[in-house]
Amino acid sequence: MPQIKLKKSLNFPLLLFYSTGTILGLGIYVILGKIIGEAGTLAPIAFLVASILAIFSGFSYSELSARIPKSGGVVNYVDEAFHKDWLSKISGWMLVVSAIISTATVLNGYVGYVHVFVEIAPWIIISIVTIVLSGVAIWGITQSAATITVITSIELLGIFLVILLAGDNLVHFPERAMEFVPSLDANVWKGIFMGAFLAFFTFIGFEDVVNVAEESKNPQKDMPRAIICSLLILTVLYIIISIIGILGLSPEELDSSTAPLADILAKKNPSYPYIISAIGLIAIINGVLVQIVMNARVLYGMARKNLAPKIFGKLNKRTRTPIWSTIFASGIILALALLFDLESLAKATNYILLIVFSLINLSLIIIKRKTPKVKGVKSYPMIVPILGLFFSTGLFVFQFYMTFFH
Repeated sequence: MPQIKLKKSLNFPLLLFYSTGTILGLGIYVILGKIIGEAGTLAPIAFLVASILAIFSGFSYSELSARIPKSGGVVNYVDEAFHKDWLSKISGWMLVVSAIISTATVLNGYVGYVHVFVEIAPWIIISIVTIVLSGVAIWGITQSAATITVITSIELLGIFLVILLAGDNLVHFPERAMEFVPSLDANVWKGIFMGAFLAFFTFIGFEDVVNVAEESKNPQKDMPRAIICSLLILTVLYIIISIIGILGLSPEELDSSTAPLADILAKKNPSYPYIISAIGLIAIINGVLVQIVMNARVLYGMARKNLAPKIFGKLNKRTRTPIWSTIFASGIILALALLFDLESLAKATNYILLIVFSLINLSLIIIKRKTPKVKGVKSYPMIVPILGLFFSTGLFVFQFYMTFFH
């Protein structure tokens, strides 16, 4: 009997929407207020710092995904660099755990936007959303990617609506411009980096797209373009949105908000929050769906390398998707979302992912030393993974020190 293989059905537009959708759905709709709470009026600088930190790892992921276009992503990269099963297993499980925690984070944010319309017990909202989306993920990757493409268009519309409806806040920018310029004071930069640590959460997700490389029609060409383009697009949008928010509400008001984009628009018109909240609900669903799909693919790739239980490596004959790994990931996501709050989950995600990113950059350094160039694959200068390693490790150490020793 021929082995069932993952279906190659993803082209560049689908990959770009996939990457943009998971990044956008995971962050800005739920955690914007907390970032501004940490960095104050310097939140746009915090977003820029977080973007710089993320983009070097984004370049490393781009090259690795083109060199090694296999489902499971990080597991294959670490295995290729170190040839240590135990390290590959740890890195794979760290990615799975971080993705599960980040999805639980976003589900907590989902509740705030639902409550704009109706008061329903959080556990009911979280449970229904998780169960329905796990069913979509089981249905098939083409259907999932198509769903993600439609939803990403809607959530991008939401961001542009905020810019359109609250963009007149920008008329106050010239008179308040100096509020957005950081001084050289150490305490000011401490706030910026604390904000950047949380803002880093709004850029995670680009690492997810590499886990569908095996289902991409042309991963060597399309994967790098999708990752970098999505990061650049969202960096610009995040900075604009944060400036508009700060010019409309105080950092304290945004910090206490459970639906920050809705509260920004509430200042303009009482009906506007309902529009953005409806879009926010759809955006967050997109992020959750992508994460469930990604988790299943990582577990599937790990099982094929005997780094996870074999049941996670089984594909359904009809849907050609890893059903058991999808069910497992969804169950853990549901439990965490019900047990922990948004900010704690976001910080836990960042700690784990920064370790993974450090490992990924180190892997690329080792792989590039062994094989500097591969035909048909764009190779970035060695300084790229070196800086990616430095920034990822540096942010981890800074936040760890500020949390536990300051």
